[in-house]
Amino acid sequence: MNSIEKKIIAIGGGGFTHQLDESLDQFVIDQLKKTNIKIGFLATASKDDEKKISLFYKRFENNEFELSHFNLTSNINGFSKWLLSKDIVYIGGGNTVFMLEIWKKNKLENVFKDAYEKGIILSGISAGAVCWFDWILSDSVGPGLNPLRGINLISGSCTPHSSNIERMKQFESDIKNNKLPNGIAIDDGVAVLFIDGKPTEVYSSRKNHTAYFLDKDKKINLKEYIKNI
Repeated sequence: MNSIEKKIIAIGGGGFTHQLDESLDQFVIDQLKKTNIKIGFLATASKDDEKKISLFYKRFENNEFELSHFNLTSNINGFSKWLLSKDIVYIGGGNTVFMLEIWKKNKLENVFKDAYEKGIILSGISAGAVCWFDWILSDSVGPGLNPLRGINLISGSCTPHSSNIERMKQFESDIKNNKLPNGIAIDDGVAVLFIDGKPTEVYSSRKNHTAYFLDKDKKINLKEYIKNI
């Protein structure tokens, strides 16, 4: 019996909502070897920002895709049916705490888990990249950067935007000081593909931008880490 590959694509920053890094979006699409792909977009973290939603349609409109979005800030009725009918869901960036509070209050993390188990590709940028992990280094918890619980589809911790030196220093420090478990840092313009919870590929649309694995003792290029797991 073939088991379903469970895929998550975490993007550190950039992408179509910033009108950058078109190849990052293509990397997400390329994970599916089929036509008539159904893509759903969630802009919850930006409070369903209409500009981001229109950029989603603009980016993918000339392809053979079936596109839709769901405004979770105004209504959750029918969300489970909507999500479970997709091939790919793409989660936009913004305020991670705001987004996760809506998910948790309405028990939507269980719907995402069902989608994941079914083989629907979960992808997203910034808030939409890190929400899948046990722990997040987030700038949406009070002042500065602080640990935040994610929805536990991938073990360990994650920070987006690690091309920001201050953020990377904080991530390293929090892991060394037991505030966060071992984790993965993803630069802007970089996507990491996880299959069954393990990082398997790093794709970068920007020169000298990559992703890293960190534990208490070391920070290594994620591509090197992948070779040894």
